[in-house]
Amino acid sequence: MIYICSKIDNVNNYWIDNIQLKDKKSLIDNNFFDFEKEFDNGDIVILDIDQFKTNEEIIEFFNNIPKSLKVVALVEDARLAQGAYLIKKGFKSYLSKKTNEITIKKILETIKDGNVWVYPDLMNYIIKHITLNNEEDNKENILKQLSPKEQVVANHIADGLSNKDISNIMDVQLVTVKKHISNIFTKLKIKDRVALAILMQNR
Repeated sequence: MIYICSKIDNVNNYWIDNIQLKDKKSLIDNNFFDFEKEFDNGDIVILDIDQFKTNEEIIEFFNNIPKSLKVVALVEDARLAQGAYLIKKGFKSYLSKKTNEITIKKILETIKDGNVWVYPDLMNYIIKHITLNNEEDNKENILKQLSPKEQVVANHIADGLSNKDISNIMDVQLVTVKKHISNIFTKLKIKDRVALAILMQNR
């Protein structure tokens, strides 16, 4: 289920209209999370963060959302610093309210796969502004842990390519790409593409 949470009808209607019919969707209000309800691990919340005055209010609300839900931040005017902050806090994406239907489909598929989706400018900002904890974790040391094909996939992910793009470039099945990515995350002890891109920032 995909839940859409905004106080603005136009925003709710736009996202309801642009999410594919095969995805079940529902509008919710801010009181929704005051009630006990069981969620599936694949459930996603599209949250309009412009209804909050500060980042602290956003995070306070986010922390009260059941942990099984994956949360996407919607904003009218995207700011790189805010996007990086929210991704670091656990949001799965940070998007313009007017994101087009094709991109929405790609984003939701990425998040359903358990990954974070960020647009290229935000990815570059995150990479430049988040430093490594271990200075020895440079690209050469990281890639030594991966097989040759996993190295190729890792480089493509660090360049911001989607699974489908990688599948086309490498001429392999999508399921093979997903398997490589799973192996990469396991070997490097990371959870998502953003973490991989940060690890490989010293390319």
